[in-house]
Amino acid sequence: MDLTEALTGYPVYNNRTGSFTFRIMNEFKPWHERYAEIMEHLHGKNMKAVLFDDPDYFYEGRFTVEGWNSGDTWSEITIGYNVGPYKWLGDWLWDPFNFKTGVIWEKMYSNIQINNQQTPYKLTLLSSNIGIAPFFPIFDVSGATSLKVRLLNPRLERDVEVSLVNGRNEIPDFVFAGQESYEVQFTGKGLVSLKYRVGRL
Repeated sequence: MDLTEALTGYPVYNNRTGSFTFRIMNEFKPWHERYAEIMEHLHGKNMKAVLFDDPDYFYEGRFTVEGWNSGDTWSEITIGYNVGPYKWLGDWLWDPFNFKTGVIWEKMYSNIQINNQQTPYKLTLLSSNIGIAPFFPIFDVSGATSLKVRLLNPRLERDVEVSLVNGRNEIPDFVFAGQESYEVQFTGKGLVSLKYRVGRL
C-alpha cells in the first residue's frame, strides 16, 4: 500500500544533504587563520544559503566544515549542509527583479479592508502564487470587530473557522500545501494582512 499522502494529503520529504567544495587562493593570510575564520562563521550553525545560479531563492539549514586541503598556491575547503527540502523565495530587490516573471509577494494580500457582517469577503489563493511547500497562514489584524476567517481546504474536504483578534494570528491547524487553490473568507470588520512563505522543490 502506498501511504505517502495518507496522513497529510501531500508528500513529506527528507532534508537535502551534501557538500560543496570551494577553492581558496592563498593570499596574505595563512591557511590556518582563514580556516579558523570560516569555522567560527558557519560551523554547526543554522544559516541561509543562496546559490549563484538561483539567486531568487534560499535554502535554510545547518552547515559544517568537513575538510580542508592546503596547497602551495591554493587551498580547498569542503562545507557540508543539511537543509530543508524546500527552497524559499527571498526578499525581492529592485536591481535583480524580473518584471516578466517576478512577483512582490508581501504586497499581494496586504491591508485588506473587511467591513461586512453578512456576505463573506472572499480571497482566492492560487497554487501558482503560494508555491508547493506546506505553510500555515499568519494574519496581521488591526481594528478587529467580530472578525472571523474561514479557510476552505479542497484537498481534505474540511473547513476551519477562526475568530481573529487584533495583532498577529497564527493558524497551525490549517496547512496550505501542494498544488491546490484555496479560498479564504472573512466576515466582520477589520484590516487584515495575510503573510506566508513561498517555497518550491
